[in-house]
Amino acid sequence: MNIKNKLISIVSSVLVLNLLFTGCSSSLDKDVYSKGIVTYEENLTTETGKNPEKLDVEGIMKELTSDEYLSRVVGTDENTRSAEFIRNYFEAVGLEPFNNGSFYHEVYLNKEMRAIFNPNEENDNKVNNIIGVIKGKDSSKAVVISAHFDHVTVRERVEETSSSETSRVKVTKIQGAIDNASGVSVLLESAKDLTKYYKNKKPEHDIIFAAFNAEELGLIGSSKFVEEFKDNYEDWYNINIDCIGMKGNEGLAVKNNNPLCQELYDDFIEVLDEDKVYYEMVPYARNEEGRIVGSSDHMSFRRGNDASLVIGQDGIVGIVHSEADNMSIVDFELIDSIKDALVDFIIKSDNKIY
Repeated sequence: MNIKNKLISIVSSVLVLNLLFTGCSSSLDKDVYSKGIVTYEENLTTETGKNPEKLDVEGIMKELTSDEYLSRVVGTDENTRSAEFIRNYFEAVGLEPFNNGSFYHEVYLNKEMRAIFNPNEENDNKVNNIIGVIKGKDSSKAVVISAHFDHVTVRERVEETSSSETSRVKVTKIQGAIDNASGVSVLLESAKDLTKYYKNKKPEHDIIFAAFNAEELGLIGSSKFVEEFKDNYEDWYNINIDCIGMKGNEGLAVKNNNPLCQELYDDFIEVLDEDKVYYEMVPYARNEEGRIVGSSDHMSFRRGNDASLVIGQDGIVGIVHSEADNMSIVDFELIDSIKDALVDFIIKSDNKIY
């Protein structure tokens, strides 16, 4: 989830560094300097994600919150490993590559943005969205199911010096279980279910599965995707999953605030009722005072005047982007039920574009 009062302006690089810098080991208490960036390992590869039948929601989340992927910050090796895990999974379940024979869709970051995590220009990690598709009978229309896989670190200034370039901070890598390993697990498992369902028949229109990067930097991955591919379709709509599955009594936040999206919300709520998934008529990403303080990748589609819906839980503000967002607070059965409702919705809405 992109939280407005923490994120992110390219111009305000100091504020960004306070949130997103990850040039350290997995030690939670290590002091680092603002120029101590982890260097890129060339030809970084991973075989994980190639056995999706052995994975489920819990298995995917355990993988993405493990030390190999911890924090998944844009530009780091952990982020690159996450992208490769998702790419392998998409290929293994039978999705087709979306972007001219490739699952990768590079997200260009300008020099100022790249300097946030790479001030010495020593890190050459490419920043990619991962996109797969089930081709439909009519490829002029599509539904885009999405979730972002990047995350943040928690940074705390522990010593002031005369030079801002050597300010010491404590960097804590955090799991990001709810934000957004939960959404990625639903994206991947729904891809697995829907490729099985459509194995011997085509859907009416394309079903695109998009794992977006750089959401935490200001919805950059999804904005780039919409900008580049919107004109390929006469019509499309988006369902975005971000921050679900927290234990407790909080339901999905399904109050719509955009008339363009009302029919989409109404039809999705009907499926939630049928599948007995608990929800509340409250807006997504509200704080205790009821003010909306966050956003996510569904907004990139609305800015293009396309319908979108966010599947997100109420009560997440104050938990995400902190050490409290870990696997101990996850309700895997709840996430499974949300995934099943999403799959049911896609199948029932097969001949409909919003």
